[in-house]
Amino acid sequence: MTQSWFRPHPLGIYPRGNARKAELLSAPRFGTLSVFQFAAKGWMRKSAIVKESTEEAFVELLLHLLSFFSVDDLCRLSATCTGWYCFIHASESFRQNCSLVSSKCLRFRGSWKETAIRIFLLEATDTASFSVTKRHRTECDTSAANGFQFKHRPVAVSRAFFNDYLFQVWMCTILPCHYHLLPGVKDDAGASANHGAAWTCEGNLPQQRSSFRSLLKDVPRRSGLSPREFREQFEEPSLPVILTDVATDWPFFKILQGRFENLAEKKEELFRPGVSPDVSMRCEHTTMTVSDYVRYAKEQTDERPIYMFDAEFGTSMAIESLYSVPEHFVCDDFFKVLGDARPKYRWIIAGPRRSGSNFHVDPNYTNAWNANLAGRKRWILFPPGCTPAGVFPAEDMSEVTTSVSPSEWLLNYYDASVERWRGFGYECICEPGDIMFIPCGWWHFVINLEDSVAITQNYVSESNLLRVMKFLFAMKSSISGIDEDAEDVTSEVVEDRRAHFAEEFATAMRASFPDLMQRVEVEFKKETEQRRQKKQECVALPLLDARSEGFTFNF
Repeated sequence: MTQSWFRPHPLGIYPRGNARKAELLSAPRFGTLSVFQFAAKGWMRKSAIVKESTEEAFVELLLHLLSFFSVDDLCRLSATCTGWYCFIHASESFRQNCSLVSSKCLRFRGSWKETAIRIFLLEATDTASFSVTKRHRTECDTSAANGFQFKHRPVAVSRAFFNDYLFQVWMCTILPCHYHLLPGVKDDAGASANHGAAWTCEGNLPQQRSSFRSLLKDVPRRSGLSPREFREQFEEPSLPVILTDVATDWPFFKILQGRFENLAEKKEELFRPGVSPDVSMRCEHTTMTVSDYVRYAKEQTDERPIYMFDAEFGTSMAIESLYSVPEHFVCDDFFKVLGDARPKYRWIIAGPRRSGSNFHVDPNYTNAWNANLAGRKRWILFPPGCTPAGVFPAEDMSEVTTSVSPSEWLLNYYDASVERWRGFGYECICEPGDIMFIPCGWWHFVINLEDSVAITQNYVSESNLLRVMKFLFAMKSSISGIDEDAEDVTSEVVEDRRAHFAEEFATAMRASFPDLMQRVEVEFKKETEQRRQKKQECVALPLLDARSEGFTFNF
């Protein structure tokens, strides 16, 4: 793939391999702290530097050190020398600082440096009592904000700065979201073989979608698929599919009209009567209003943009009039037997281009569907047992270690994953109005090709009930969605619910679906006994087997 998308780093940062002389790597660029640059590598003297040496330990040391700095300290330090200027502005130092001082009601403006300085100056006006509500009101007041109008413009350093970590962050920021996809082919009708219907509305022409093809298998697209056909062809055999003609009828889809910006511009049509459309929505570690989030999405240049991922949107948005659960998924939603005590199961998802989700398996071994309402999404899926390259799950699946961003995974691990799982993995692009079905236990990865809005829900069906029960009883520490991230819930309460959740669900299912649970429990006991017997089987060693001819020297 030709890298026509590449452009130089605006601060003058290059990979260490671009240094033509070793002296360029050994030059002290951090003032008196440069000594740590050499000590972290175990160098006794600067002349011992070699291009093959890495800076991982030194980078980790700097990142940890900068996490303790206040906004004004970061600004002062960045002005001392070119090394600190590059490292502070090219890393997430200002973003991390914003996360610490503004974990609620974040209002992003221009860049993370501008946002951090704005928050710092506003809080400095009243350090004694400056609540989140007061800060939000003050920022909305034009007269109060006029004194803080400024714009940070990156300046390229005159002496090139060589650092692999900072350069990779830049590469992941500019990497095309369609990286590794190959040019598509045309079918007999002249239409792209791998694209769905674009959003169209009265008076607008259909948008042209570029075709593509992948070395992985294509996810089937189905129109007019009945619930019975869906269960028999996809849910029961545990295979992904795209439903193409369901979400297009939803009021939510028609309100957005394929425009991400309508999430803010038409917010009054989305929220319940009497609920302020400026209510805060969960966006990873912080919260934002939909208007503030749309502004952030349009202005940010992050390697890993913040994702709106709110599980409580049903309390503020009028979801009953915005969408309805497709009949393919509504019949079997067995966690509903727990009523309001069920695990979290539905989310509104919004994010700018390049945002998304790294590889993960959906919680509690549930099936899931994801309805794309605006923008386009790129999906990569691998079945259970086919762990993608660069993904390292804990034994109990309670944690997964992977790349920092979806872009980083595409850059570093896509090729290896395709090479290993080419005959098993799937890849596709979901258009606005498409609904993706993700079977339980499947690894999946999503990156937004455009600014996108989606609704997703997880559910337990008859086809995966046995697997869910096995997961709940065997992986109690990995059970999620039971308010483990709530501020007013202690870890002791969460662990107690995890310990008893499997039996709680089984008891509720026996009361509501006794015949089904009887069949499931019989099968559960049967499989448990088979595993126990298999562990007890003693396989005779060849040398001890009576039929063995023994060992002889063959010379």
